[in-house]
Amino acid sequence: MAAGTLPCVVFGVVDAAGRSSRGVACGPGRSVDERSIFFLASITKGIVATAFMQFVDEGRLDLHTPLVRYLPELDGHGREAVTAWHVLTHTSGLPDISLEALRRERPGYQRSLEIVLAGRPAWQPGTRYEYNSSAWLLLSETMARLSQLTFPEALTRRLTRPLGMADTSFDPRGQRDRIVTVRGSRLDNRLVQELLLRFLSRAQLPGGGLFGTLEDLLRLGRALLPCGPGDSGPRVLSQRSIDEMGRQQTRGMTTRGPDGAEQEVRQGLGWRKPQAGWPGSDSAFTHGGISGGRLWIDPQAGFAFAFLTNLWQAPIEPAIEVLGDIYRSRG
Repeated sequence: MAAGTLPCVVFGVVDAAGRSSRGVACGPGRSVDERSIFFLASITKGIVATAFMQFVDEGRLDLHTPLVRYLPELDGHGREAVTAWHVLTHTSGLPDISLEALRRERPGYQRSLEIVLAGRPAWQPGTRYEYNSSAWLLLSETMARLSQLTFPEALTRRLTRPLGMADTSFDPRGQRDRIVTVRGSRLDNRLVQELLLRFLSRAQLPGGGLFGTLEDLLRLGRALLPCGPGDSGPRVLSQRSIDEMGRQQTRGMTTRGPDGAEQEVRQGLGWRKPQAGWPGSDSAFTHGGISGGRLWIDPQAGFAFAFLTNLWQAPIEPAIEVLGDIYRSRG
């Protein structure tokens, strides 16, 4: 904070028994607290993946069955081969809707879904990796049709409400005074902020549109830790499904990093595996967002870590440095 790297930060750690510690830091003239609502961006993927895996637990979905079984509109042009596993591991080959297109056209949920359903895989699904947010609409629509609810209703009833994630939603406008403005990339303007909130409420983007609080993320993180002595917290997934979400799914695949160098793809089911050099055990899984937030679960170490800030394209390093300090403090 002193260096001015980030405008503000809230972060916390929780174990399976619910014991937690939290911290808050803010720059001059700004104010946040544990009740502040942040844009979660792509942390949404981890939340949606957890809800999607509930259908797998119930035997209503198979990760390797083509999604055309649930979404007949996918038939043809190679789309019929795409499975939930492909979407969760970013190997579907389907085209993504660019951020620029989202800004320019501001499509609602149904229009975005139509665009994705009409897409054609650029390669045989499962053979290459390319990060994709729009393909997650196939998962959200499958959830909606299987539950006979709208996607936000299904997410609420099946996951966020049972876990007490009261402030996690696609539309936080009823709590405007608690929303933390995202800084940078032309987002400081109040009119732009209002247009963004209105768009996200209509778009209901399963790949990156949720808002939420530190408390909400810690509740989810706790629910994904192995049960320990005295743990009476709610659980929404079997341990088998949690282990599968956190398992390295893409061994042998490589991609080009930001510096152009080839690197191993470290991808779980909807969650990312830690990058080389990051702290934590082999069992850890995580997801960050473009606004600087991160949720981290380490079953072996027995804790979950949540970090939220509000800078567009925030650097990854601050969250990882704080996390490293937490591991060191725990011995």
